[in-house]
Order: sequence, then C-alpha cells, then structure tokens
Amino acid sequence: MTIRRDADHDAVCQATGRHILVTAPPGTGKTFLSVRLAGQLSLDLDAVERVLLVTFSNQARSQLEREAADQLTPHVRARVEVVNYHGFFRREVWANRRALGLPLETRIGTSRRRLEALAAVDREAVEQLRRQEGLLDSFAEQRFERFRDDRTPEEAVRERLLAVVTAQHRAGTLVFDDLGALFWTLLQSYPMLDAAYKQRYSVVIADEHQDASELQDSVVRRLAQKRLVIFADPMQLIYGFRGSKPERLKRHLEEADQKLELRTPHRWHGDDPCGRWLFAVRRRLLGEPDATPTPGSVVCLRTRYFNQMKARAKEQAASALRDGMRSVAVLAVLGQEVRDLRSYLSRSGLYPRQLGGSDDFEEAHEEIEQLPSLVEVGDIAHRALERVASLVPTLDKNTISSIKGRLRPRAIDLAGRLGAEARELLATLGSLYEHGACHYFSSVAAALDTCVARGHHLPRVEAVRAIRSAADGSSRAASLEVALARYSEHVATASQTAVRPSRGLYVMTVHQAKGKEFDAVVIFHASERTLPDTEESRRLFYVALTRASRRWRVIAPQDRASPLLRYLWP
Repeated sequence: MTIRRDADHDAVCQATGRHILVTAPPGTGKTFLSVRLAGQLSLDLDAVERVLLVTFSNQARSQLEREAADQLTPHVRARVEVVNYHGFFRREVWANRRALGLPLETRIGTSRRRLEALAAVDREAVEQLRRQEGLLDSFAEQRFERFRDDRTPEEAVRERLLAVVTAQHRAGTLVFDDLGALFWTLLQSYPMLDAAYKQRYSVVIADEHQDASELQDSVVRRLAQKRLVIFADPMQLIYGFRGSKPERLKRHLEEADQKLELRTPHRWHGDDPCGRWLFAVRRRLLGEPDATPTPGSVVCLRTRYFNQMKARAKEQAASALRDGMRSVAVLAVLGQEVRDLRSYLSRSGLYPRQLGGSDDFEEAHEEIEQLPSLVEVGDIAHRALERVASLVPTLDKNTISSIKGRLRPRAIDLAGRLGAEARELLATLGSLYEHGACHYFSSVAAALDTCVARGHHLPRVEAVRAIRSAADGSSRAASLEVALARYSEHVATASQTAVRPSRGLYVMTVHQAKGKEFDAVVIFHASERTLPDTEESRRLFYVALTRASRRWRVIAPQDRASPLLRYLWP
C-alpha cells in the first residue's frame, strides 16, 4: 500500500496501548489512517479473528470501504470488517431471529406506526416523552438499567410502553433503533454467543465515536478484548439529542493508555491557508489564541432584514455555481428555515437537490402499508397522484386539483376543458384503470417523467430513484403484492446505501450536513438566537465551517449577529 507521509499517522500506527484515543478533526486523513491501521492490526490476529472497523452513517461506511479496496490486498481486506452500527446490528439480529423470539418474516417498520402503538396505551405519557428527541425510537433500550438516564419515565409508564415494544417484536415489526437493544439482548442472554463475538472481534476501531450512544459505546467496549482504538473529535459532538454525551468521551480520555492527535489538514492540502485557518478557528473556539490570518475565500455578509438574508443566500449560491464550484450547500440551524429556503430557491430557479433521509423511508413504508387496503382503482389513482405531488414541489396546485377532480372510481373523466399538463399527467394514470394496481409504480414513474419533460424539478433524488427502480418490470408483475415486494426490496437497499452529494446545490440543516463535504458552504442566518455563544453552538458552528473545502459565506443580520463570528478572524 502507499503510505501517506504524516508523523501523526505514524505515531498512531506505532502505538501499542490496549485502549487508544485519537483526536481526529475533519480533513486530517482519518479515513485513510483508520484503514491503514486496521490492515496493520489484522496481521497479528488468529485465523478466526477480525478487525471490526465500525462507523455511523452509510456514507462513512462507504468511504471506508472504498479506501479499504484501494489500500488493502484481498487477503488483508478479508480480515477487516467495515460496518456501520445499524448494518452490523441488523445482520446479527437477522441471523439470530429464532434465539431472540422473532418470526422469520420480521421486517423494519416505520417510526410513525411505533408511535401510534405506544400512544394507544398511554397517550399522555407519549406526548411528554416525544419532547425528548429520539427516546421513543430507541425505547427498547429501556429494558436495560444500564441505558436508562434522566429521560427515562417512571417504572409503571416504562413497563407499559415496553410491553408494546415487546408485542411488536413478537409480531415481527421493528424500527431501526430496536436493533442495538436486540443485539445487546443476544450478548446478555447467550454467554456462548457473547464469547464468540468477543473472540471474533477482539480488535475494534470505532470511528466518529463522539457520536456514540451509551449502547454503542458499551458494545465496542465489550467486544474489544485485545485492542480498542477510538477516533473522535469533541468539537463535532452535535448529536446530544440522540444520546451522545461529552462525559462519555471524557471517560475514554481518562481511561486510554495512549492519547494522540491528528494535526495536518490533508483535505486542504496540508499547508493550504484554508486548512490552517480552520485549525486556527478550532483553537479560538476552544479558548486558545491564534493569529493565523483569514483567507479571502471567507466572507461575512450582513443584512438588515430576514428576506434580504434569503436573497443574499440565493446570490451567493448562484455565484458559487457560476464560478465552477461543483457542489454548494446552504446550511441553516433550524429545520423550518431549511424548508423555507428550499421553497424560495426553487421559486428563484435554482432548484436545490435533497438527499435521502428518514422522510423517504417513512413515506415509502406508508405506500407499502396503505396500497393493499385500497380497493377501488380510483383510490389507488388518487394515492399515485399524492405521491407525485410529494415528489414534485414545483407542480402547480391548481393542476393537481384539476387532475384530482377527474379521477373517478372506475374511469378518468376527460370531458370538457382541461389544461395540457393535466391531460398529459392523467394519461400516465390511465394504465392503472386499464391494467390494475400492479401498474402503480410504472404509472407514478411515467408521471414523474412527464413532469421532468415539462421542466419540473425533482429534488428528492433517492426517493425518485426507488420509484423508478420498482417501476422497471412492475408492469409485468402478476399482482400488486409482487410489485410491492419489489419496491420494498429497493427501499430496504436504499436505507443501507450511502448517499453522497454530487454536483449541484443542496439545502440542509447543519446536523444533516455532518460527514458531508462541499466545495462551497453558505451559512444562513448566523444570529445570536440560532448560534449563541454556548459550548453546543460552538461545536455546531465548527461543523458547519468544516463542511466546505474552497469557499465560505456567512449570512448574518446587521443587528444581533452571532457572537461566534468573531472567531473567524484573529
């Protein structure tokens, strides 16, 4: 393999401690180093042992897999397992379904259905617990005292809700966040399995471990009998609402045999001013003085009114694209601002793209659940129209209303005056009436193609791709059940597939942008309300800044701008 020249990387690879903590800021070559280290450690293992290189997102896993394919020989690669937590837990839970009391036809369902089931037994408690983001999704972990915290409800409520979760498990319905709790159940309930996992994964490299929940941290600690290497960056800890806590990382800091740090900004080509500046901003945010100058690619723009901020964001995004930036991200702290910006930029003709997420998964499963219950073909046609409307935000509401009024129970009404676009879209739904519900996906795909031909924007790239994949061959399906099974396979695959930003404009929250990289970033509405000078906001601001590699624009109000802006300059 080709070794990247970096003294800090070499120090990590030469470390001999059983428990090592590596502070790894963005852009310091952590992906390269993780794979290099995994390959090196695998050479000292027995035949049955593997290095478990575990990360969080599908995207991070995909990056590690590509790096492993480049660096490692086939023999060494076979001894390194690159996984993310959900994927690893799902694989092991599915392999041990019988031991866990799960039926063979177990499937991943939607969080919405789980919430409805919990609310049916204690609506008042569920309404209160919903304020604790992520708690109800991962409620299966509350079976174990180890994973309870100050968010845990009183015992009577906890047991009532856990009974609902248990009943759904026995019926074969899980949500993604059940998987970790079920894997922990395996380790706790079956000593022989516990010993086998510890033997196989005696060396664990945990990537981005500042994001770890108590369960995830407990798993890597439990498995790593020979060596545990933690890659983390306290300045990127922004998922406290999901269970990550500074105290967990401090515990590793106290317990580690060796503590090392990566200090070379490889993403910005080592001595590039942008890389040195970002490291300087990091130090300033941590309270350390640093006189490194700010490069000219960093500009702060202040405006008096909120609507002017939106106009400035549009101007800067368009300018970056004109100047040859392949990917541009407009980042906001608040989800509502992201939704407003997407709508505003679309109306302005910029048409931001939208990366896949939980909404795609939830909506896809709503289709899978609802379609079999629709008897009349007219109802199915209405459902198809709703799906098209959800994927084509630029489709005129009057056109949608006009189409809806023509979808009769057993036929399409084409009489009278009808706009050309409405007539074309109605034609795509005609095959549902002619051939039946098995043509649902091919009809939706045809309607989307018609919208594209008319110049409409389809921002939700992955959701559209799943529809089109299911449509291929669905017209030959013998029944709706066959078509839905094909679609379900595509959705399941997409949920485990890395989604990477490519050429174009994206709008998202800072939390959604973490782990992604863009040529240019526009940070929207950097005010003292959205980014006050708190420890949490400093980390969020730092994550936003480190998403860009070439250009930075910060849009702030004239009055009451974020106090964090002062850290951009020496």
